[in-house]
Amino acid sequence: MNIKTQSKNYPKILRSKKEGMIFFPDNIEEIQREDVEGIEEDFYEYDLIKVPDKGQQINNYDLFKIENYAELRKQSYGNWHDQLETMQEQGFTGWQTYCSQVKTKYPKQ
Repeated sequence: MNIKTQSKNYPKILRSKKEGMIFFPDNIEEIQREDVEGIEEDFYEYDLIKVPDKGQQINNYDLFKIENYAELRKQSYGNWHDQLETMQEQGFTGWQTYCSQVKTKYPKQ
């Protein structure tokens, strides 16, 4: 499950020993908005993907994406209930298109 998140600092991959998870920021966008005082500020909006921590390296974003493509795909596809719902709403072809996009985004190598 992806969680939409915001941060004032550029997001990086983080390890949570407490949860036994790695938090992978994806679809990072730099956004500008006004704060409560009307001053424009920059922040980042992104999807946070939880990946089971198996001791993977977290220093290289692109390498992490390649080494963990299977888990990232799994998180993007969602559970089978979500996939069936996608098929009902978009048809089988729509679901296949979505799966193809996920595979392109997280290639095996």
